[in-house]
Amino acid sequence: MTAVAFPIAGVLRLPRHAGLVDESVVAPVAGDRETPEIRAAIDRARLGDEAAFGHLIRTYERVVVRTALAALGRPEDAEDAAQEAFLQAWRHLPAFRGESSFRTWLLTIAWRKALDRRRSRLAWGKRSTITAADGDPFGDVAGAVPSPERAAIARDACERTRRAIAGLSPTLRDTLLLAASGEHTYEEIGSLLGIPVGTVKWRVVEARRLVRARTEEAHESRDRTSL
Repeated sequence: MTAVAFPIAGVLRLPRHAGLVDESVVAPVAGDRETPEIRAAIDRARLGDEAAFGHLIRTYERVVVRTALAALGRPEDAEDAAQEAFLQAWRHLPAFRGESSFRTWLLTIAWRKALDRRRSRLAWGKRSTITAADGDPFGDVAGAVPSPERAAIARDACERTRRAIAGLSPTLRDTLLLAASGEHTYEEIGSLLGIPVGTVKWRVVEARRLVRARTEEAHESRDRTSL
């Protein structure tokens, strides 16, 4: 996907799916020290350099969108939340003091924007059903079986898993989907959610246990009704 160059002032006017995420750009992973190039871009952006902030957007857009996706479930909503997060980050960048990494600071903004959007829409319970075509975040957890002859079995298993994940409490679901995205360490998830690392680990284990149990129960129920 080709990235789109845009001025900061126009960040909220990007059309959906306009190429916000450039998959060829790899952001520093959680726990990595920011490179001199990134630190220099942050310093220039704090002084009002739009080109430097554009570089930061291209660097972090993928992880920002995927973080929002864990809360919102739909790519178009996640992209909207990401755009709002980048605009807020630009406005508040002069106040950034480096007490946390820029990545953690930015992702915290993105997560809060995503939660605000979810609350305002009562998103999780009342939005349309997620489908594979939506690029739903459950795919990383549910997985898929590529063998053509097992496609029907795979679709059924994935759907049961999606329903089990959707039935989790918001605290367990959010933690599980952030972990399943592959973008975050437990330490970073703890920072985003404001909880200790031990609690993150417990939530992930408990969420996986519940999903497994509910998926197996649904499978057994389906087998009984088919007899």
